[in-house]
Amino acid sequence: MINFFRKTRKKLADDNKFLKYSRYAIGEIVLVVIGILIALSINNWNEYQKERKSERLILFEIRENLKYDLNDFEDNLAHLQNKSTSSKMLLKAFEDGVKYHDSLGFYFSYLNAYPHFSSKMNGYKLLESKGFEIIIDVDLRNKITDIYEDRYQYLLTFEKERINYNKVLLEDAMKPYMGNGKLSLDMMPKSLIMAGSAQILTKIGYFRNIRNYEKLIEDLDFQSMIKNVEIWSTALGTVHNSVKEDALELIQQIDQELQN
Repeated sequence: MINFFRKTRKKLADDNKFLKYSRYAIGEIVLVVIGILIALSINNWNEYQKERKSERLILFEIRENLKYDLNDFEDNLAHLQNKSTSSKMLLKAFEDGVKYHDSLGFYFSYLNAYPHFSSKMNGYKLLESKGFEIIIDVDLRNKITDIYEDRYQYLLTFEKERINYNKVLLEDAMKPYMGNGKLSLDMMPKSLIMAGSAQILTKIGYFRNIRNYEKLIEDLDFQSMIKNVEIWSTALGTVHNSVKEDALELIQQIDQELQN
């Protein structure tokens, strides 16, 4: 048997077949490696395309959510403008000695009404589940996380503080002056914005007449609260508007990314 292998090796060496076989074997190995690399490349490309598709779907969802938020911003801004206007008009009526009329009830009722910002989070929650790195554009990724984790949270905190102020101080102070007569929408003063929230509040009987008006004119502590409502309504409106502008800017940036 040993003699057989010796003869075979000698014959391969004589015919130079061993070198040829080695080259063939190496060539086969190279082809296999190239095939594996091509397969990996194709797989990576397919995965990349899947991620890009997911990225576009997430960006589209976030954009639609932000557009919904814009409508909420507009309604809240109108609401806050009405609060600020109501505070000013009431204080002016007290200062000028204006006699009571039911339109003053709208101003009075608005003191105790605060907007509640409610954002849609479907797209952002989907982004969280997929991983933030799926958004390739780092600047765009940072702006998305900033508006949801920072700007929206700041607005909600500010809003909550104002609502708590209402609950703790203003509501109790208003009770002696809040009448039972419901006011209809056609009585709303022209100085107030006829927003969707005003219509909803009217339907539920939120706007009421004022009672003990003569006593209210003399209540300087309550008038100080009214001035505070004016200041903070204006401040909260400024925050709302600032965050709304951030949302608009982000929508525009997402639109540009989706067009690529």
